[in-house]
Amino acid sequence: MSNLTKEYGLIRAVDNVSLDIEPGEFLSLLGPSGSGKTTALMMLAGFERATSGTIHIGEKDVTSVPPFARGIGMVFQSYALFPHMSVYENIAYPLKLRRMSKSETNDRVRRAMDMVKLPADTFANRLPQQLSGGQRQRVALVRALVYEPHVLLMDEPMGALDKNLRDELKLELLSLQERLRLTIVYVTHDQGEALMLSNRAAVMRDGRIEQVADPETLYRRPQTQFVANFLGEANLIAVERSSEREFRLPDGQVVRSSPDISIATGQAYLLMLRPEEIEICSDGEAMLRGRVQNIVYLGSSVRLGVETPMGVLTVLAKPNQSRRFERNQMLGLRFATEAAVLVPQNG
Repeated sequence: MSNLTKEYGLIRAVDNVSLDIEPGEFLSLLGPSGSGKTTALMMLAGFERATSGTIHIGEKDVTSVPPFARGIGMVFQSYALFPHMSVYENIAYPLKLRRMSKSETNDRVRRAMDMVKLPADTFANRLPQQLSGGQRQRVALVRALVYEPHVLLMDEPMGALDKNLRDELKLELLSLQERLRLTIVYVTHDQGEALMLSNRAAVMRDGRIEQVADPETLYRRPQTQFVANFLGEANLIAVERSSEREFRLPDGQVVRSSPDISIATGQAYLLMLRPEEIEICSDGEAMLRGRVQNIVYLGSSVRLGVETPMGVLTVLAKPNQSRRFERNQMLGLRFATEAAVLVPQNG
C-alpha cells in the first residue's frame, strides 16, 4: 500500500497509509472501531475504491483491478456462505468460476475439507444451517483458500465465536499459515488475538498507522501513549525531565530512559509500567507504599488497584494461598528503574 487514502465526503477514513507486507507474513491491522482498518482491508480486496494512492500485489498494480482478478481470498466475520448450497458446493464455487475441471475441483475440495478437519464423507452434503458456528467458519476459510490465492484477507473472522472455539481456530489458522506459507492480512480489534497470531501488527488510529512492529516490540516498546494504552493495560506516570536521559518521578526518585528510545527536546513524557512489572514486596524493599482500593480475581492472577503517591497503579499479583488481599490493606511496591520505557504524553 502506497499513500493510500479513502474519503467519504468530508470524512477521511484512511489517511495516507503506506505499508509493505512481506510474502508469507501474517500481518494484523489492529485498532478500535472507526480507526480505518476494515476500510483499508476493503481497498486491498477491491470492494472499496481508493480516493488516492496505489496497491501492488507483487509487481502488479491492482489499484483499479476488480476483486475477482486480484488473486486474493477473503474471509468475512459473517461467514457469507450461500445458504442454498451444500458445504461441497460452497467450497467448489470459486473453482467453478475459474472453470476448473470436475476431477480437479473434487480433489481440491476434498483436500481442503480434510485440512480443516471436516471430512467430505461426513460434511460435503450438509447445508450451512446444519453446521455449528466453528464449522461454518472453517468452510468460509477453506473456500477462500481452495483456489490458492496470493493473499488471504480476513475481517474479524473470529468475532462471532465463543472463546474456546476462537482459541482452537486460531491454532488451526497458525498451523495452516505456516504449512501453506500464506500471506495473511488480518483485521481485528482484539489485542490478544493480534499478539498471538501476527508476525507484525499495524496499530491504527483515526485512519493512520501509529506504529508497525512485531508483537513484543509493540507491547514492550510502544512509541505513543495511544499504543501503550491500546496494547494491554499500562500504568502511565507523569515524569519531569532532570537531564537529557534522566526523569524524576512524583516522589523524587530518578529513572533513566532506555538508550534505544528517541527523546525529543521540549516533549513531555510518561513512564510506562505494565501491571506485571510492579512487584509486591516487604516494606524494607519497597520503593513506595500504597493502599489497596479494589481487587479482581482473574484465576491465574489477581488484579489490584493500589492508591500510591504516583496515583492509582494497576498491579497483577499471583494468587497465593498464604496471602489474601483485602481492601484498604497497605502494600509495599517496587519496580525496575533501569532502562525505563517512556512514551510521549498525548502521543
